[in-house]
Amino acid sequence: MDSVRDLVADIGRLQKLRLALTFKALQRENMTGPQLFILRELFINEPRKLGDLAQAVHLSNSTVSGIVDRLERDGLVERRRDEQDRRVVWINTTNFCQQMKKANVEGLNREFYEGLEGTFSPEQIAICKEVINTLIKHIEGKLEGLE
Repeated sequence: MDSVRDLVADIGRLQKLRLALTFKALQRENMTGPQLFILRELFINEPRKLGDLAQAVHLSNSTVSGIVDRLERDGLVERRRDEQDRRVVWINTTNFCQQMKKANVEGLNREFYEGLEGTFSPEQIAICKEVINTLIKHIEGKLEGLE
């Protein structure tokens, strides 16, 4: 019998595979893994300061600066000075990058979900949702206890 630990590990593995599938789609655009990690962080929350990006991807400021330089050269991100504090530089994705994301990632997502249609019964989906929501509530409870 599978343990809860195995279930949580399987969910983590599923998330990693899903992320790998997304990265494969973006790699068609000839981007490196570190560039994809930076873009992912920007897609989650932008604009971001360089130091915040570096911290999010666990790389040094100088390494992230080099990656951002290449992304900027390729027209995927842009740097903008903060209007209140000129020392602060914000990094965000360009319209071109957003269009590329839409063409690659959103198309991939559509294919992914269409490929799963009919794979699971409504009952199976309900059971999976119940299990995952139970895990989420448990983890949220643990997080609240740490505050």
